[in-house]
Amino acid sequence: MSVSKLQEVVLEVPRKLIEDWKRENPELEMTDDAIAADIARVVVADAISSLPDLPAYEVDVPTWLEERQPVMNARACDYHDNGIRAWVIKASDDSRATKSSGGS
Repeated sequence: MSVSKLQEVVLEVPRKLIEDWKRENPELEMTDDAIAADIARVVVADAISSLPDLPAYEVDVPTWLEERQPVMNARACDYHDNGIRAWVIKASDDSRATKSSGGS
């Protein structure tokens, strides 16, 4: 998920949170991707507000990745809440982390 032209955030949203959301909101018919995107927007806002070094941000449309990103295995996450983990892509991260994400 891009948060500016220079920053990207990689999120891991546990399937359990999506299933819990569906049970709590049975009247709403949303796809798993839409539910995860809503959860992700809240997490990104919280994560960025807790990381003061990051600039103001705009959240782009999420890019769904089929494969786990290298940064997720290379270092600890920058933010963790309720099972959701977020990694802010940094210049010091392996360049493969951003190249394999398709730029978003």
